[in-house]
Amino acid sequence: MARIATIASISIDIERLKAISLNSFNDIGKTNVLTIEYNARTEYSRNPFTGEIDKTLVTDVISKEFPDYDTAQLYQKEIQECWEDYLNEKE
Repeated sequence: MARIATIASISIDIERLKAISLNSFNDIGKTNVLTIEYNARTEYSRNPFTGEIDKTLVTDVISKEFPDYDTAQLYQKEIQECWEDYLNEKE
């Protein structure tokens, strides 16, 4: 299994995945939004005024709205299967 997978027109770095979620609460927001969260990554930058190096943790999140809940759930399962296959190959 490749490290990068494209599912539902979203290119996903499977190695960095932290969570895949789907809003299942009918009364809170849209129920057809799939959210992909990555592990935090560190970014370093130099403060131009002090010359000090600043360290920032960044968590990337991808959200995509689908026409209906069933379609979003189908893609969630597909991503989850790719993630499981990738992890099993790494063992």
